[in-house]
Amino acid sequence: MADFVAYNDMMEVSSSAGDRRSEPGLIPSLPDDVFLNCLVRVPLQWHANLQKVSRSLRSLVQSAEYYEQRRAEGTSSSFICMLQPLPRSATDFDTVFGITLLDLQTMAWERLPAVRGLPGGLPTFAKLVAVKGELVVLGGWWQHTWEPSRAVLVFNFSSQTWRRGADMPSARSFFACGALGGRVVVAGGHDGDKKALASAEAYDVATNSWSNLRSMKQERDEPTGVAMADGRFVVVSGYGSESQGVFAKSGEVYDSATDSWSFVDDMWTWGAADAGVANPSSLAVMAGEIYGVHGKEVVVYSHQRNAWTVVETVPEECEKGEITSSSITAVGNSLVITGLVKKNEIAALRTLRLTPAHGSRKAQWQTITCNDQFLNLAQTTCAFRL
Repeated sequence: MADFVAYNDMMEVSSSAGDRRSEPGLIPSLPDDVFLNCLVRVPLQWHANLQKVSRSLRSLVQSAEYYEQRRAEGTSSSFICMLQPLPRSATDFDTVFGITLLDLQTMAWERLPAVRGLPGGLPTFAKLVAVKGELVVLGGWWQHTWEPSRAVLVFNFSSQTWRRGADMPSARSFFACGALGGRVVVAGGHDGDKKALASAEAYDVATNSWSNLRSMKQERDEPTGVAMADGRFVVVSGYGSESQGVFAKSGEVYDSATDSWSFVDDMWTWGAADAGVANPSSLAVMAGEIYGVHGKEVVVYSHQRNAWTVVETVPEECEKGEITSSSITAVGNSLVITGLVKKNEIAALRTLRLTPAHGSRKAQWQTITCNDQFLNLAQTTCAFRL
């Protein structure tokens, strides 16, 4: 296996004053290619410890080339991140929110470390966005004041640490968001006075800075957003200040190349006919197609026909109850659906994985089990491959 670009650059700098052949490798007496072949197979949770070994190893593990090599070797991992209430004890008065991590390779559940200085946990209803191997948490409400949060928190999976990002320029709640390249785009929602917004902004994770984008053509409170690989950001439904709770059927599409929005009528045709499905709670992109959950049905959107088609029905487990409050994410060629199952006044998280039908292959459903520590509803979710 070829040496990594990051390691080669590092060795060239360190050997500029002498013969490179006299410089030690990453591990003395062990060929670099052998060591690197082992390194890309180290589980993610041990990366923080790896970085304590040496500066050379820290630079390598933090490099983009290292993760590209993991992807090439088939050792990268797929995860679902969830904003969940932590289990409460009998003496707890307030609910504390944290981030749950589901490894889709090992089916292992764990929690990210808490953010220092936030004993009350993360804001409720905060949004989660994966950007180039980092998790961005933004928006939501602080539970101790019920004020909207402008905070931006970024978790680095390589160092296993949190950092504080630049605050959102203005407070907004229940907005659409998604990742376009290295930026997090936010649009719509409402301000501190509950006024619906049409404005949009973008957070650049690398430069830790915000910029204004062109506003949407309509105010949209509680819209749903999803980012496309081609640089478009799709915003579906929402409602204006004068139509509280009456969700629009229209949507808008942002083109990052031209900083412009295009209006799409009748994009979510169910509109306000049924309060439970008046707007999509979440959307996901798989193989260039937009998927959502409409009640018990998994639906896919056709850009050409501006219409949704039912592809599957979420299976019921009679002994557990019907799934509600569904959220959908996409990883590889499968969709992961989380929701709340309630029966006999007992509610619990249910997680399903769907590999849609393709050609002669039938659709496959898989139930992902978890222990009692992870049974609370996942308010928001996002998926990423690391």
